[in-house]
Amino acid sequence: MFHNCKRRAIGLPCTRRQEWLLDIDYRKRETFAYACEAFSRVLELGSSAVDRRALVSQIAEAPAPPDERVNPVEYLDILRGAIAARNGWKHILRRCSPSPVPHVLEAGIPS
Repeated sequence: MFHNCKRRAIGLPCTRRQEWLLDIDYRKRETFAYACEAFSRVLELGSSAVDRRALVSQIAEAPAPPDERVNPVEYLDILRGAIAARNGWKHILRRCSPSPVPHVLEAGIPS
């Protein structure tokens, strides 16, 4: 839902650079969804950092998400980074956001 929801549709202000509620790369929307669900469950069940790392290890040993659009290696890397981060939710969002478009200077215009 988040990758299809525009800020204006739910009454939030928007700008050219901030049109979507969450800026998620189209190709990573399923990775984002699976990572958020797994991270939510890890936080629910793991009361300490050690517990959370053990839970992610169990997830790594289980079958990968049943979706060919999800890269299992990247999915696990995102989860490991999320449990190690101060704010795991932001880590997941950052890893699933579109890559920044490099700024291209027009020919003949000095920088």
